[in-house]
Formats: sequence, structure tokens, C-alpha cells
Amino acid sequence: MFDLLNINKQLLTQNWSLYLFFIVAVAVFIQLIYYFFVYFRVTLHRHKKTEDINRDVSVVICARNEEQNLIDNLPKLVSQNYSNYEVFIILDACIDGSLDLMKNLVKEYSCLRYTVIVKDDKFTHGKKLALTVGIKGAKSDKLLLTDADCYPASQNWITRMAYHFNAGYDIVLGYGKYKPQKGFLNRIIRYDTFFIGQQYLGMALSGLPYMGVGRNLAYKRSVYDAQGGFSKHSHIESGDDDLLINAAANRNNCTIEIHPDAHTISKAPETFKRWRNQKGRHLRASAMYKKRDKFLLAFEPFTRLIVWFAPIPLYFVEEWCLVALALSLLRFIVFMTILKLNMRKLNEKGIWLLAPIFDIILPLFTFGMMLSNRFRKRSIPWR
Repeated sequence: MFDLLNINKQLLTQNWSLYLFFIVAVAVFIQLIYYFFVYFRVTLHRHKKTEDINRDVSVVICARNEEQNLIDNLPKLVSQNYSNYEVFIILDACIDGSLDLMKNLVKEYSCLRYTVIVKDDKFTHGKKLALTVGIKGAKSDKLLLTDADCYPASQNWITRMAYHFNAGYDIVLGYGKYKPQKGFLNRIIRYDTFFIGQQYLGMALSGLPYMGVGRNLAYKRSVYDAQGGFSKHSHIESGDDDLLINAAANRNNCTIEIHPDAHTISKAPETFKRWRNQKGRHLRASAMYKKRDKFLLAFEPFTRLIVWFAPIPLYFVEEWCLVALALSLLRFIVFMTILKLNMRKLNEKGIWLLAPIFDIILPLFTFGMMLSNRFRKRSIPWR
């Protein structure tokens, strides 16, 4: 019996490279499935020809102390090439000049409305309350959501997003990008935003929609009502966009709109702390996704790290060196090619060459954030 255990131990020691190669090969295969059958669908997606459907739409925006953003972005929102819409602003506990600004602007733009949630020092609340007020108070049951610090990429934003309601869809997932600026932080934030976009858009095209982003999202009020609003996750500060979509969206009621005219653009967080807080809110919400979605989202970065690091010992084993290099090179070529195609599709520039670095850094950073969230109980305000 002792000899048999020694033989098995020797075989295991001698064949470690075989076992490691098998793990690497499986990880590469899984990565190729994600890239060809999920992410590549974004490249293959064809833009639909859209037109003004002349059906009422309410653009709902929550703003807390966003006076300057409202000054900068509202002109682009109230001048859309769409015949029947309103822009409904919810001034949430503002202590800046937002109210005076809105009083003047509503006199100038007939499509503009606003309501006020008065600041109460005895009662604190997050964005979900403001958004609930906006959804309930909107004139239309077709809702188009964005943030006060966002502006549409063109005057055809509403036309392109709202058209899908006429095609029978209840949910439309848009793409919200960040404005390019100098610095490494801006590039990694834009890459992270792009990769998440590539992921949720590709999953939706695969019939597995799992989230949307509040910077560019449309749905009917019936979707909100059917889920009981935000009641299922009212105890956390985030999730007004992704958790609602995670619960409500399916292959039949959800579509995407990624034409460059339909993008929204905003300024990326300027400090690492602000980005970390933003990521922390999102990861807290993602913990409440469906089990299927959590598995698929965790399995991809796990196999990604295996592909990057596990082949390294095989490079120094003569019999496995070339085949390990071939597998790594195959994944790298597919990775860089599909990313480049999707960046063109989503009109993202200046981050492609840094993609290999970010491909390694971001899973490690996300894992660290998840551990941090487990010990960080303090709520992170939405503004």
C-alpha cells in the first residue's frame, strides 16, 4: 500500500506539466467561448434604421447639487430631434442654485419640467427615492433614463432609443461612455466601462440580459411596476438600474441600441477614491444578481487570470513550451482583435494598446474590491 502511494506521488510529480497544460487548455477554450459567442456579437450587431415614431417619451433625470452639469447638459437634452417628449428633472435635496436655474429654464423650454424633494436633515435617502418620484410623476409610461452629468452624443438619441418601444420591446439597453481625458486613471476607467459594456451588451444579444446602466437606459413603467419598483433591494444604496434589469429582462422583452448617435457621454471620476466608491456601489448590487449571472460573470475573469499566469511554468518545459505559447498567443490574438472591433463599434479610442495591462489589473482590483465590501459596512452616497 505504501509503495502504491509512492508510485502515485511520483506520477503526480512527473506529470504536473500535463495537468497544468490541461487546465490552461480548458481556460483558453472557455475564454474563446466568451469572445466568439458573447463579445463578438457586439461587432456583428447591425444598426436598425430608425425614425421618429411620434410616441410620447419621458426623459427622467435625478439631480443632487448638479447646477453646473444642468447648465452644460440640458441644452443638448431639450433640443432633440423628436416630436413628443418631456425632460423631467427631479431636484433631490439640492442646496446649490439648481432650483433657481430650473425656474428660469422652464420658461424657455416647453418640454422641460421639474419637481423638488426638499432636504431634510432628519431623513436621508439615496437615488432610488428620487427616481421613484420621477417615474411616478413622468407623463409618459415610456421612460428614458440618464444622469445629470451625462449628455447625449447627438440630437437623435431619443429617436434611436425610443424606436425600439414601437418594435415591441419593453427594455432598451444603451451605452454610456466616458469622455477621453489625459491620464492613466481616465484610461483604465474608460476601459473598464467599455469592457463592462461589451459584456452586458453581448450577453443581451446572447439572450441572457443581466444589467443596464442608468446613464443610458429605457424601459416602460410596466417593467418597474411589475417588479414592485425598487422594493426588493431598497436596503442597499445602488441597483436602481442593474438590479431592476437583472430581475425583469429576458430574451423576449429586452434589446440593445449602440449606434454612436444613441450613446451618452459623461466625465469620468477624476480621483481614484471616487472611482473606487463607484465600483463599490456596483459590486454591492452585483452580489444580488441571479445565480446564473453571478457564475458567468465570475467565471470569465477567473479563467482570464489562469490564461495569463498558469502557462508561465510551461514555457520552461521543453515538451510543452511551444504548445503553451501557441495557446497563449491564440487567446491573445482573439482578445486583441475582438476588442479592437468592438472599440470601433462603440467608438472608443485611445485604450486598445493598454488592453493587455488592464486585462490583468482589473480582475485583481475587482477581487480586492469584493473583499473590501465584505468588511466595509458604511453606505456610499450616490452624490
